[in-house]
Amino acid sequence: MSAIKQSLYYGVGIVMMKGVSLLMMPYVTGQLATKEYGSLEALILLADIGTILVGFGLIDAMYRFVGSNEGEYRQLLIANCFSLSLIAAVVGGVIVWFLMPWLLLYVPAQVKAYQIALIVLPTLLDGLIAIPLTLMRMQSLAKRFCIFNVIKAIVQALLIVVLLENGFGIDAVLIAGAVSSVFMLVFLLKFQWQQMGRLGYLGYSLPLLKFGAPIVVSGIGMFAVTGLDKWILADKVNVEALAVYAISAKFALILSLLMQPFCLWWFPNRIQILQQDNGSQQCAEKAILGCNLVIFLAFSMLLTVPSFIYLFLPSDYYLAAKVSVALILVNTIKNISELMNLGCFSGESSQKQMWIQCLCAVIAVVGYYFLIPLYGVWAAVAVLGSVYSMRLVLLYCVSQSLEPLPYKHACWIKTLFICSVAYLLHSTASAMFSTGMILILGSAISVFTLVLLVYLNTFPNLYSQLKDKFTSLNLRLFTYLRKV
Repeated sequence: MSAIKQSLYYGVGIVMMKGVSLLMMPYVTGQLATKEYGSLEALILLADIGTILVGFGLIDAMYRFVGSNEGEYRQLLIANCFSLSLIAAVVGGVIVWFLMPWLLLYVPAQVKAYQIALIVLPTLLDGLIAIPLTLMRMQSLAKRFCIFNVIKAIVQALLIVVLLENGFGIDAVLIAGAVSSVFMLVFLLKFQWQQMGRLGYLGYSLPLLKFGAPIVVSGIGMFAVTGLDKWILADKVNVEALAVYAISAKFALILSLLMQPFCLWWFPNRIQILQQDNGSQQCAEKAILGCNLVIFLAFSMLLTVPSFIYLFLPSDYYLAAKVSVALILVNTIKNISELMNLGCFSGESSQKQMWIQCLCAVIAVVGYYFLIPLYGVWAAVAVLGSVYSMRLVLLYCVSQSLEPLPYKHACWIKTLFICSVAYLLHSTASAMFSTGMILILGSAISVFTLVLLVYLNTFPNLYSQLKDKFTSLNLRLFTYLRKV
């Protein structure tokens, strides 16, 4: 299956897997009060940190070790990863049980024990679900990946609607997430068993954990950067401020969501490509292509997201239209830093990335603690932007020192310049139109800019490629008919 076709399948699958909350946001915010939505986000913070801990960094370890091996050794590695993930889920459940009184006391919102249990269940299962889904990506089973995620998303969305309509409030979202995750795991178990053939093998745990442990520490550090801001907002300001900030963050997250078709194909394969002839050149080109894509998608969102919020969300969330613009720019920096960070994953350890993440976490924690009580939401945005900018510079320098790649930076600078000029033109013209027309105008300018970037060879011309393939197919068919 071609990379383009795989990306399309991944695009559908990831939009359905991660995009349910985004696609249903106008409906859910209309059904829940601002305070209820803030309480829901406080619970989701628990899930975020739990996912990092339960994951054990095993997905990145699989990219590093499983992808480059075959045969029985590969099966044993897969069995080892799944067994470790199962142990982590069981131990995590026991720990949450004992910590329940403490969680009820310190979660920055009024929640109940069963609500924490409902958010913890899919979190514990997430590590088990992620392993077979990752194997599908590593084996280019994009269609199967897509089907599983579409089914899960449909079940989850239908449950949310039914339960919200019957007055379940935030419990509707929690129950839907738990039920859909259980069903997903059950359906994936057959495929997982085919890949490993046994359960309980732990012989390669040491190298897997040695590689994954720094990634877990890095993840905890990044939670301090991208999760503690919400925690302090809820605790030091109020859950209403958290709700507005969380909505803005979800819209900014659309950028990462739109990048997933590319990243889901690229990240599992980059180490293998690096080891090929001319691998450094190929990796540099793919990373720059990803950066151009991030810049264009961010530009398109800046033209459309604010007017969308004004049109479709309740007036309590209008501040999110302004905050989302800043967070989209921050998320652009975040995505570029990940695309240009191949070097930290090319060796046997990821410790240097861990130290960078920890440094960023310390600076973020200090900034959040002192500034959010004084300046609220905008302090969180300023600290987040500063930390991610520093992280981009450090990761790029360290990655290049470990695995120098011949990046052509002029390419993404050209894309940034074109998008900036188009954004300024849109901002000037917006004063003359209504909100609905601004949304339409932004969409039109985005399409025009995309055509221009394709013309300038910034992006591949998919139309020409498909046309050439169609012409070749017709020629072969004509030749075959003449022979008949």
